[in-house]
Amino acid sequence: MEIELSHVFSEPADALWAVLLDPEQVSKCVPGMQSVDVISDTEYHARIKVKIAFISANFTIRTLITEANRPHYLQAEASGQDKSVGSSVKAIVNMNLTDVGEGRTELRVKGSATVLGRLGTLGLNPMRTKAERMWEQFCGALEAHLSGDRADEANTVPDRPDARSPGSAADATRPLTPSAPSSAPRSARRAKGLFSWFGSRDKTEGLRIEVHRTDTRVVISCPASHADQCFAWLDRQLGPQEGK
Repeated sequence: MEIELSHVFSEPADALWAVLLDPEQVSKCVPGMQSVDVISDTEYHARIKVKIAFISANFTIRTLITEANRPHYLQAEASGQDKSVGSSVKAIVNMNLTDVGEGRTELRVKGSATVLGRLGTLGLNPMRTKAERMWEQFCGALEAHLSGDRADEANTVPDRPDARSPGSAADATRPLTPSAPSSAPRSARRAKGLFSWFGSRDKTEGLRIEVHRTDTRVVISCPASHADQCFAWLDRQLGPQEGK
């Protein structure tokens, strides 16, 4: 039986090749795969379960890579049998990986297979249908596997300071806004023209009042918080000016 199948993956050839040549990864994508043993870099033994028509078989398959040109071409030979159903299979597979642009790769598989025994009596059509269905399932699973790897990479974000946390870089670059000076007490505002108000935002606020009356000059200093009492005392001491 001769068969040729292809699929375009959303991965560059190097990435696709790396997964195809990794038995642990690629075995997760093969329909019916039960287990895989790595004998060497070029030889694998696998157990795979398949059902064609009304016959179920459990094959022990030996795969040997006979030629490889990374990441574009690979040839492999596979053979196995299931004694319980009296069937055997032998195949030669050629894989070609071709860059089709925009980071995508076409995987084209061309092979020939010989099936003997009970399964061989089913004819070519059931065999071809089964091969095409397994190829579709394999490509779908491999696409999902590759997409999962991309999602993991996208979700991996380097640690960096929280822009809203105290002491972060954002705080270091945030412009400092000078505090608005405190307004003068209302009593001090009423005395404008009679005194000079000076102070700061803390408890050092104060009033300095200068009163000139004929030849008399009176200077009074007191805390701004006591401005009302200061003016009341000043009114009592000086009283209204004569002639006014």
